[in-house]
Amino acid sequence: MEYSSDMSAFKIEETPPPLYTVYFEDYLRPKKLQTKAHLQHFERKVGKISTVAKSLKRLKILRWHSRIIQRFQQLPLPSFLGFLRARKDDGMCKRKSGFEIYCEMASIHGFHVFVGAETWQRIFWWLLICTAVILSNVILLTAPKEAPTILFIDSMMKATSEIPFPAVTICSLNGVSKEKLQKRAKEWKVSEETLRNSAMEELFRTNLSWSQLLEDLAPLICEQIRSCKWENHQESCLGELKPFWTFDHRRCCSFNHKKELYTSQLGVSLVLNLQKEDYAGSIIASHGFEVLIHESQSVPDAATMRMMIPSDSETHLMVRSFSTRFTANLAGLPIEDRRCFLPDEHRLWFYSAYSLSNCLSECRSKKIFQSCGCVPPHAPGESTWPICGLQQVECVRKYDEISEQITAVERDCNCLPPCTFHRYELESDVSLIKGSNSTNEVRLNVYYDLAFTEELLLDVYETWLAFIGKCPWAYSINETTNKTSAPRIKVSFIYP
Repeated sequence: MEYSSDMSAFKIEETPPPLYTVYFEDYLRPKKLQTKAHLQHFERKVGKISTVAKSLKRLKILRWHSRIIQRFQQLPLPSFLGFLRARKDDGMCKRKSGFEIYCEMASIHGFHVFVGAETWQRIFWWLLICTAVILSNVILLTAPKEAPTILFIDSMMKATSEIPFPAVTICSLNGVSKEKLQKRAKEWKVSEETLRNSAMEELFRTNLSWSQLLEDLAPLICEQIRSCKWENHQESCLGELKPFWTFDHRRCCSFNHKKELYTSQLGVSLVLNLQKEDYAGSIIASHGFEVLIHESQSVPDAATMRMMIPSDSETHLMVRSFSTRFTANLAGLPIEDRRCFLPDEHRLWFYSAYSLSNCLSECRSKKIFQSCGCVPPHAPGESTWPICGLQQVECVRKYDEISEQITAVERDCNCLPPCTFHRYELESDVSLIKGSNSTNEVRLNVYYDLAFTEELLLDVYETWLAFIGKCPWAYSINETTNKTSAPRIKVSFIYP
């Protein structure tokens, strides 16, 4: 069979395009709307129907239930609840409002019902949300008025190098120097027993003053410190030691008083020479020192953390610090409710920095001046206030006995703790010096226990921000930042 090589003989005829008849009247006629259109639709699996389900279908109560639901759906809604009506479109062609977009993207369980469910379901969820809002408001309004503030841990990783190192005040357990006692007894022509026991009747015959008696008989503590090292530096810190008088009229030696030093974990190391032969009036039946740890800008009082150090020992005082600060919400509360002073809210007339112990010290001096007409030696006071003499010692003692039984509020001192302060706790490790044959040497090391500490935050117990957080419209949004890109928002979706 021969085939012709001429392909032109075979011509393919092109079929004409199909024609569609469109009636213009039908095109303009409005389309029939769908009765129901959900965002998601899943077909129910057809399985075996149990006998229980078959028997329930025969009951008339199910028929009544369906009729009630149909009538409930036919009830007209007010105009302001129009957004609760079921959607009549598929949610894709119709332009969505901001409320509808929020409901579709919110991670709160049930909010998607507002844009993809029937009317009765929307009303049900709306009633639940209104109930939650009312209950949140009730919690806010019924918050405890006795304690409107709350203190909680804000951070566990605050570096101790950012917290000021506390003041280390060293006091001797010896109240009277034996050498000075013998010397002054000859000069004043008074027996040593009279000076040691402070026999007032015999001391009144002399021309001594109370301040002179304290200055001349108290032992010198700073001279007993032989070595001082700060952060293990080669330079000695003996020049930083300052004499200091406590509220119970004891001469002590303080390191870092009225200063702000910061350290990591090395702290201060001291070597003291205990002069046992100079003891003439020991406070307790022991030899050694008493170490007080307090804020550098505060004076020590009876509530100050302290530790007894025996002779011929090496002591490690491990300090654990706690920092407390406040939020901006606290400034909106009155002083009677927050029970603390903001910075620069309450100034003192004698001390430059405010603290509770400084305020109580000033109040004590003012009350003693009002009752006795003078102030004790080395106590805060005005330049015009006289210093108490030996005749007023009994008056001062009576006031101190009474003041121990009343609080600062009853004393009308107007002293409250500051809203920002630092607190210190102590842990000690005491061991005897090896090979020590009563060398009267005491080694003291004070440093931070940990490199990190707790930071406490003082805030209002119930605020409007907390109220919004309890309401159901607050959904969680996780913000993740990148150094090279702009912040992104991650929204989690929850479907039933």
